[in-house]
Amino acid sequence: MRPAALAAFISLIVASPALADAPIATAGGAPAAPQPSTPPPPLQDAGPALANRPPMAMGPCGPEKVRPDGSLATTPHGEVDGGVGSYGFRHLGGAICQPIGQNAAVALRIDQGQGGFGGYGR
Repeated sequence: MRPAALAAFISLIVASPALADAPIATAGGAPAAPQPSTPPPPLQDAGPALANRPPMAMGPCGPEKVRPDGSLATTPHGEVDGGVGSYGFRHLGGAICQPIGQNAAVALRIDQGQGGFGGYGR
């Protein structure tokens, strides 16, 4: 038998599914996971800082403010990322998402990178 065929045969045997036994019953039919004795405490009130916040809803580019007429505010969302490094590493990038209407969006991403990690004796 060729070595490659033998290796393929052995990998098929090793990677075959394992045969599982039947479920094991616990003593007295007790549930498998312990049940909490007390309910978790309620969440604390955020206070007046969040009480005066405008209502939010999920828009095509993420969370958007809801206008008084019920429509979503269509302000653009974006991000900028950058990088720095030693011996030649640089990075620059940015993204913007502009909602179009209430259900569509245009997204643009620009990225640039550079390597040159070798050469400590420059």
